[in-house]
Amino acid sequence: MTPMRQPRRRTALSQRDIARAALELIDADGLAAFSMRKLGARLGTDPMTIYRRFEDQEDLFDEVAVEMFRGVPVEDLPWDAAWPDLLDAYGSALHDALLRHPNALPLYGTRPVRSQEATEWGVRMLLKMADQGVPSPSALQVALCVNEYVIGHTMARSADLTASHRSRAPEPGSAGFNVLAAAVAKVQPDAHFRLGLRALIDGLQRAVSPHGG
Repeated sequence: MTPMRQPRRRTALSQRDIARAALELIDADGLAAFSMRKLGARLGTDPMTIYRRFEDQEDLFDEVAVEMFRGVPVEDLPWDAAWPDLLDAYGSALHDALLRHPNALPLYGTRPVRSQEATEWGVRMLLKMADQGVPSPSALQVALCVNEYVIGHTMARSADLTASHRSRAPEPGSAGFNVLAAAVAKVQPDAHFRLGLRALIDGLQRAVSPHGG
């Protein structure tokens, strides 16, 4: 007699599994089109299953923001460099990680990222700056300034990319091709991000240096 085959047990979905799927859905369809029903369909589960892992949609979105931060290769940053160079590399890495998810940027920019990864990064950065003479309260202010600059610039850059198909930039040689249009044509899209990030960090270094610069 052939034994009856036991039904295959489904692997329980973790918070991270659900957050990844939610981020993929937002990447594909946009934040405005997101719903728990669509997420449940993507995961092949009842939406009520998701509520066993999260209190509500906002709780889920907090975890989606954490998943976006996980795209920053923190361990690959130049930890042996001086803190301004490390913070510069971090700002660029965060910028790149966030730009991979332009539809989710409004979500990331409107909530604090509280996770083990973010906490470990913050503690490690503050300890490094303390070793180089910057007190932790000042170091925290520096890190917050850099984070807010990167998030704000990235959201603006994402909006530019979204609207790029509507660009009415004048053609070279046309009547409207003035000095502004010529400058725009010669500047790389993210060049001012790099310029602004470095200028911000250099200014912050002077502001918190125990020797005044």
